[in-house]
Amino acid sequence: MTRTRSLLARPLAASLAVAAVSLGLLTACSDPSQEATDTVSQDQADAFRENKLREQDIAKAYAALPTRPTGVVDVDGSTSGSMTPTEIGRYETTTDAAQINVADNGEDQAFQELCAGRIDLVDSARPMSRAEWEACQAVGLDVVQFQVAAEAIVVAIKSETDVGADCLTVDQVRDLYRAGSPLTNWSQEPLGLDDVPLKVGGPNPDNNGFGFFGRYVLGAPEPSQVDLRSDYYLAENDEQARQFVVGQRNLGLRAARFDDVSRRRAQVNQALQDARMEMAAARTELSIALAERAKGIRDERPLADKRKDQRRVDAAYTRRSAARVRLNAAELRYREVNTLYQSTDHARRLYESYRGHVAYFRYSYYELFEDQLRPFEITMPDGQRNCIFPSQRTITSGEYPLARQLLITTTTRSLVRNEVRDFLGHYIDNAQNDADTARLVALPNETVRIQQAWLNGDQAPLLYVPDDNATSPSQPVPSEKPAR
Repeated sequence: MTRTRSLLARPLAASLAVAAVSLGLLTACSDPSQEATDTVSQDQADAFRENKLREQDIAKAYAALPTRPTGVVDVDGSTSGSMTPTEIGRYETTTDAAQINVADNGEDQAFQELCAGRIDLVDSARPMSRAEWEACQAVGLDVVQFQVAAEAIVVAIKSETDVGADCLTVDQVRDLYRAGSPLTNWSQEPLGLDDVPLKVGGPNPDNNGFGFFGRYVLGAPEPSQVDLRSDYYLAENDEQARQFVVGQRNLGLRAARFDDVSRRRAQVNQALQDARMEMAAARTELSIALAERAKGIRDERPLADKRKDQRRVDAAYTRRSAARVRLNAAELRYREVNTLYQSTDHARRLYESYRGHVAYFRYSYYELFEDQLRPFEITMPDGQRNCIFPSQRTITSGEYPLARQLLITTTTRSLVRNEVRDFLGHYIDNAQNDADTARLVALPNETVRIQQAWLNGDQAPLLYVPDDNATSPSQPVPSEKPAR
């Protein structure tokens, strides 16, 4: 039984009692304090009558809702590209599966259909708005929101680099990417970070993340390249966007050898200097030996001394020859290592130039390369959610500002139907695997367990109530009506 019906079941005597009280108040003495009490009592009576009339209108509207056909579940919303078609195909192979009718008329129309009682489930990437929720409430329908997965955008620079901060606000991210952005250095306001050249990039419009980023960050209803700055690096795929941020892998490997090559270059340079010194010493020795031999000949030294002078000359020639071989080898080795050094140094400087490059990625892709990418924490403009790091927990809970929850919304009226609970139970059971396959963020085990408890009757489902001033996703409230 709905809340509206239970309220209508209150005894008529209560209404008569209030009416009698109101009538008696008209005959009471007219002192000021009594008149004030009379006014309050009259206001309460008027409010009571208004509530009763409202409840009667809601009851009539509820009774006028169309009857849902047995064995049929109707789903509408943004089903194209969602996990729902895959889940329906799998569910229909099960024993005694209900007939699932699926449409793709968009979230706005689907929520209207749900509140008109014409469908059972809405597949959406946004929660129901307050106006849509009020339309459901006006006909006595309480809303229950199931989550099947989540999705998020990660804004990242190259790992082990720094531009002066680990955290950006949503507005700062918008300023980085918006059309006409003048930012070319991380030190410029409103960033005010390190003096590092800035270049931005990301995926092309065919990437699911492009549309999400354009709508959520740039505020573009139909995102396109014109919504982005003119020097935006348009990557053909996630791999190319990652290379824009971190550089090509072989470039990184070459750059990583710089320290080792630098040591080797210093070693071969020292060997070259030693060889040059030895060559100079050998030449000096040969020059002295030749001079001594010539002097001995002029002085007509004894034969034994002349032979000694000749042996010194022969040794000097041998030493010079050996020094020349050593020098040639040292020069050749130095040229080889120096060429490698110059190439590695160029790779290092080029690789370091990626320090200021930034791009955005779907969280599922970032997870694969989190050793290469350094994500920014994100803060909401109102400052209520400060520097939230992207993780499975913060994304599926909605805490991370650049995340959205993928939802299946229904009503307690539909949840009473066995076929609806059966299909939703199958959906929730497979949601984690489906999310992994679709490269989305899968739900934590605890969230799955709670939602399964809603469906099997172990726990009353939580009613969705929008909060227009919330700085985090609207929190559901306890329901008085179990699922069965």
